[in-house]
Amino acid sequence: MKLHVEANETSELRMANERLSAKNVEVLLAQYREERRRLLFQLENVRETIARLKELGEREGNGDPEAGMAKSGTRRVAEAPSLAKRSPGRPRKTVEAAPAKTKRRKKRASTGGYRLNSWDEMVISTISKEGMLRKETLVEKAKAWAKTNAKGMSAADIELKMTRVLQKLSGVRGILATHRTGLERGYHYGLKEWFFSTTGAIRPQHLDKLVLKPRV
Repeated sequence: MKLHVEANETSELRMANERLSAKNVEVLLAQYREERRRLLFQLENVRETIARLKELGEREGNGDPEAGMAKSGTRRVAEAPSLAKRSPGRPRKTVEAAPAKTKRRKKRASTGGYRLNSWDEMVISTISKEGMLRKETLVEKAKAWAKTNAKGMSAADIELKMTRVLQKLSGVRGILATHRTGLERGYHYGLKEWFFSTTGAIRPQHLDKLVLKPRV
């Protein structure tokens, strides 16, 4: 039975070898030759490294690495600067550490709040005089104002500028507030003091400042 199995394995190996073409054999030979060159190169590097380590060990401690380490440690201790000897009865000199300096923070000077530019002042002045206005109305007012104060700006630039000004004044600056009537598209902008701070509703005494388009 054992002889029969070995015969089968030998026949299978022979068939596998017969299936390898000459081209495949050459490829395998090239791969194994390259692998052999790589291993020989690594072996040579390992031999050189071992030889260098042995040479260093013999040079430091006659072949004993621990002796070499002890010798080098003794040399470092001998090279350390020696402390000055004090005479008998002389008190040991103590060095007092200098007190650490505390850095004081510089106080920033108060700027007195946000400084309004000419566009901000134009918007606030227009709303104060004419009442709560929508953005479209304020843009038309800005175009007329820009003919004298901002010559050369296009209509698109003026509209973009007004969008930023209104967002700034009704947002982080807190100078304006907004109100949606539901009767017209968009918001009406008014001075923040015209609104309740808690609910955002218009105060009764300022309801007459809400400017609405006349119904046709």
